[in-house]
Amino acid sequence: MKIILFTKILLLVSLVTFLSYLLWFSVFYLERVKNVKCDVDQTPYDLFIMIPLLDEEDTVPSYVKTMILELNKLQDNISTNIVLINDGSTDDTLNRLHKVQQDVYSPNTKVYVLNRELPHAREGKGSALNYGIDFITKLPSSYDSQHTIVGIVDADGFISAEHMKMVIGAFQNNHVGMVQTAVSMNNTSHNWLSKMQDMEFLGANSFMQESRNKLGQAIACGNGQFTTLKMADSVRWGNSLLEDFEFTIRGLLKGFKTIFISQAIVYQEAVRKAHPLFKQRIRWCQGSMQCWIKYSGKILKSPFIKNTIKMDMLLFLTLPFFSMVLNVANSFSAILQFNNIFNQKPLPVVIVFLTVLLFTLFVWLLMALEYHQNTDRFSLFRCVIRSWECIIYNYILSFIPYFAFTYLMMGRVKWDKTSHGQTVKASN
Repeated sequence: MKIILFTKILLLVSLVTFLSYLLWFSVFYLERVKNVKCDVDQTPYDLFIMIPLLDEEDTVPSYVKTMILELNKLQDNISTNIVLINDGSTDDTLNRLHKVQQDVYSPNTKVYVLNRELPHAREGKGSALNYGIDFITKLPSSYDSQHTIVGIVDADGFISAEHMKMVIGAFQNNHVGMVQTAVSMNNTSHNWLSKMQDMEFLGANSFMQESRNKLGQAIACGNGQFTTLKMADSVRWGNSLLEDFEFTIRGLLKGFKTIFISQAIVYQEAVRKAHPLFKQRIRWCQGSMQCWIKYSGKILKSPFIKNTIKMDMLLFLTLPFFSMVLNVANSFSAILQFNNIFNQKPLPVVIVFLTVLLFTLFVWLLMALEYHQNTDRFSLFRCVIRSWECIIYNYILSFIPYFAFTYLMMGRVKWDKTSHGQTVKASN
């Protein structure tokens, strides 16, 4: 009797979750805010791009050099700077940074090279970014904290001058402390994982961010995160394994608003192998769990955060824990239905299965449309096929929370850095 009751509960969890997701998706698909006003005028701005680097000797000569040259293209009213933060690298990163600083012609962009040494280095990305903010705030020039923008671009990242202008325009036209750009992979031809990550970021993640625009808040994604100096200096980055999301929460708790713009895109390398991809996602998931423990109560009690945003943030934070239960519920449901095909009348089971399948394919069809709108590289047919393939990719990643939760319980806190320079190495 207990087993039957347990099975019914799991089936109910699976059904209610699926129906709730369809309802949530339907509402936000129609209500999401996609086009954000990004017109730019001649208002003076100071722009700092911070790039934290740890053992990046392969990326420095190409990505960093390209970023400096791109900053030089910005119009005269935007004063550009790049802050390269060597976070205790043990390879030739520091020497190559100094070489780039000397060799690259940079008439319009100031290039700063910061060097952190052990035992104060290698404490996570958030610590490196705070070090960069300390440096900027101590510069002899007097900066208007509202008109000084700090952008975070990873060592493998690229954003064009045109898209950086859009970011400045988003700050000009919207009363926000942070602007998050869309994220895409700079080369999806390597393998299947590269294609799936591009669909994940530029399709599904962009949709989620546009939905949050409707609520009045977006979530920082690390790469392509731009913030006013006022917000960066006031909020600071924390030490969780998901420092960008933690920064978002800390900003919300202090009353700062955020926005996502799909028009501007930062390009980054895809993780091309399964093992480093799993390490990256376990770190992200564990970081989300850390944020739930640390901030869920504060979010609930905050007078600065609207109730709709509280619900969204708490749901997002709870999802890694809930997904562990949901995976079990869905597995039991699938096994039970499969068993019913052979032991009972198969028609109802087939109808239920086809209904779920059709709704799932339809949802990802809409994700494909989002992806197609955000990229001009692929046909609509190709986007649809890629989005349906992403269902398999998401199923594979659905087991990540079990590993993250295990590490959390064990007290294993390790900032596993995402490897960069794969594209550079491949082309050498």
